[in-house]
Amino acid sequence: MAGKRKILAIVAVPGLVLAAALAFLWTNLDWIVKNAIERYGSQATGAKVRVDRVALRPAQGKGSIEGLTVKNPPGYRAPHILSLGAISVRIEPRTIASNPVVIDDIRITSPLVVFEMNDARVANVDVLKKNLGPGQPEKPAARGKKGQKGQGKRLRIRHLSIENAKAEVRIASLGDKPRIVALSRIEMTDIGGKNGAPPEEAAKQIVTAILAEVSNEVGKAGASKLLENAVERALKRK
Repeated sequence: MAGKRKILAIVAVPGLVLAAALAFLWTNLDWIVKNAIERYGSQATGAKVRVDRVALRPAQGKGSIEGLTVKNPPGYRAPHILSLGAISVRIEPRTIASNPVVIDDIRITSPLVVFEMNDARVANVDVLKKNLGPGQPEKPAARGKKGQKGQGKRLRIRHLSIENAKAEVRIASLGDKPRIVALSRIEMTDIGGKNGAPPEEAAKQIVTAILAEVSNEVGKAGASKLLENAVERALKRK
């Protein structure tokens, strides 16, 4: 009898450990996700990423992220190059503890990008693009098999949309007033693919898409012309 009780106790230990791990995951999920966004976002951009608040409802597969900002590169006036506004998330609850984590939808509303030129006429978005690197896709062999031990957490984002985004164009060295440029709607699908991508790689793809749209729209608005006009006004004031 004592032997049976010992065997049952040994068998029960892994179950208790698993239950404790799942309880920790679910009760601390907001904190875990907040820290993951800040960690992997900072790794991806080479700039400090901060998040004010994460509120997830795992059982309902819903959540929100508030106050996500990316710090401006050194040498620029604005505190942030990117403020992502309101972010709503829909996730498949059953994948939270699996790999990849499947996010059905991310909706980013009213983000603000600060497009700023320094005295050398170098834009901060170009500095951030350089930090992001070429963004070359992973080789298939690097993905590993599903459930492979030692494999880091991966994300698959089925759909992402960015709406009502604006760019604030600043000619900082001349003290010019900011110009607001509206950005087109950005839509991305199947980020990470079937096997998912490391969080920092997913972050790179999203930020790269935003910066590409900013460069495109600011180019249409004539950033170089704005700079020339600002120089002319500065000379007239002398």
